[in-house]
Amino acid sequence: MTLARREARAGLLLSLPYVLGMLAFIIAPLVAVLWMSLTSWSLLDPPRMSGLSNYMRLADDLEFRGSLTVTAFFTVGIVLLNIGVALALASLLNVRLPGIAAFRSMVFSPVVMPIVAWSLIWKFLLQPQGPINGTLQGMGFENANLLLAPQTALGTVIVIEVLKAVGLNTVIFLSALQGVPPEQREAAHLDGASPWQVYRYITLPMISPTLFLVFLVTVIGALKVFTPIWVLTGGGPASATTTLIVYMFKQGFTFFEFGYASALAAILFVVVLLLTLLQWRMRRALVFYEE
Repeated sequence: MTLARREARAGLLLSLPYVLGMLAFIIAPLVAVLWMSLTSWSLLDPPRMSGLSNYMRLADDLEFRGSLTVTAFFTVGIVLLNIGVALALASLLNVRLPGIAAFRSMVFSPVVMPIVAWSLIWKFLLQPQGPINGTLQGMGFENANLLLAPQTALGTVIVIEVLKAVGLNTVIFLSALQGVPPEQREAAHLDGASPWQVYRYITLPMISPTLFLVFLVTVIGALKVFTPIWVLTGGGPASATTTLIVYMFKQGFTFFEFGYASALAAILFVVVLLLTLLQWRMRRALVFYEE
């Protein structure tokens, strides 16, 4: 056997565990969900083929349309707030001061906390007569109830999720900022550029690949957020926080409409795939030195 054949066989053997894992845990479940979406399957009835009836049902489902709207607002809020706060925190932490490592650890610490515990703590703090709502009521906001009011529930969940996850993006941005050559910023300062101009025209273009990566991952992650919404509000009040993935869970494990829930899962998969492809096509405009 030639050297090339031995290397090829070794490469196939080394990649085999990954390929088998992809087939068993990603491809096979995806095919199964697509097949289930073409069936009529409830808890008491065996699955039977129903064609595209589940997808046709989506067209007339007002709750499905509402979940799409909530998902859009939730995703936009998460992306804008998370990336904006993470970039600001990374810029503030990108200094050499005594004790700065402790502040960096504090910013990152919520990331390692279990999401259920994090959500339960905030649910306790946001009880109708809890410390946060009680303080707001004492400040003149009568009947303040951030989680149980449809007008504020979604925004409150967004803020709680951002506080939980922003530390990870902060660390990523901090690493990118520390990789920007200081000589370029110093040259811009010598040419009379203001701090904002240096940040806008030197720093941001230099970290644009990292910014694109964080943007892509944050969008995908926002579309898949389930646990904090379910623990904090259960999708309420009045479906104000029922995102697409929460609506899918309700259909599958509350109403036991497995075929319809699978159709919702297929729609979510298509939405994530299309958004990912769109963002990938936009990378030439988002990344400064993309070839």
